[in-house]
Amino acid sequence: MASSTNFIFGYGSLVSVGNLEQYLQRQLEPNADYTICSLKNWRRCWDVAMNNNIDLPQYKYYRDRQTKVRLDCCVTFLNIYPVPKQNILGILFQVFDNELKSLDLRERNYQRIDITKQLDLAVEGKAWTYVGLPAAKQRYQTGIEQNKAVISRDYIDLVQNAHKSLGSKEFADYLATTESPNIPIIDLEKYTP
Repeated sequence: MASSTNFIFGYGSLVSVGNLEQYLQRQLEPNADYTICSLKNWRRCWDVAMNNNIDLPQYKYYRDRQTKVRLDCCVTFLNIYPVPKQNILGILFQVFDNELKSLDLRERNYQRIDITKQLDLAVEGKAWTYVGLPAAKQRYQTGIEQNKAVISRDYIDLVQNAHKSLGSKEFADYLATTESPNIPIIDLEKYTP
């Protein structure tokens, strides 16, 4: 059985081409391997979190960069939610079947949804993006209630620099279509046991 062509629309850390190249272990060329496009009727927000106290097999946790102590917190990530007549810019890149499975594991706080018909360009195959799982959104809410929700400075810098690298218009779009985080941004380092 032949495999279908799959694309991922990245709107946060997956906009970082350097980060993607490291993860996919292959070089990505602009216009050949990825393109800038819009996803229609969505907006970015900060409402997906992981509980930093729970150990998951082969999964990261975060430590204070100075003390190396694992913090009791809910580390928060970017998400999207539907909003009529709003569009977000991001990048669309093709993935092979093994890469798609690997990305699904990496994005374990999210579910992959079909957005093929919501892009401002046509694709031959399926286009997907990741939206926060209800459990991950609940972890964020719990973090807010317990005053433990935080964002890693490295993560927010990666996301912002990725959008800046696309161009000034694209970075302005990111700022205009992303809700400002209302939780602390702290100096954490990612640690994978």
